[in-house]
Amino acid sequence: MQYEEVTRRDWERTALYLAGGMLLIMTAAIFLFAINRIIGAIIWFALIGVVLTILVSWHTKMYAYKCKQCGEQFEISPVTNFVSPQGFGKNGAWKYLKCPRCNKHERAEVFKKVNR
Repeated sequence: MQYEEVTRRDWERTALYLAGGMLLIMTAAIFLFAINRIIGAIIWFALIGVVLTILVSWHTKMYAYKCKQCGEQFEISPVTNFVSPQGFGKNGAWKYLKCPRCNKHERAEVFKKVNR
């Protein structure tokens, strides 16, 4: 698998998917809680779980990471993707991960996977 820099278009697409998921969750809350508070809450929490699972799975398939210490490019599991701290800085997005090569915990840079 090859990797390339994440472009502005990639960030926009990611933001669009996140916004769509949030809109679905908020809209569902309005309708589900109006029908029945207890059953609606149960269905709503299940919907949140489904939407988060879909978004994290998509993100895991689309993006990889690069260690700042040794330069190793690597992929992570959906579970690691879900629970690892992440953020944005001057140099772009990062995720706090353990490098499989040098075993250091670092803010790994985000890269897009490219199928060639």
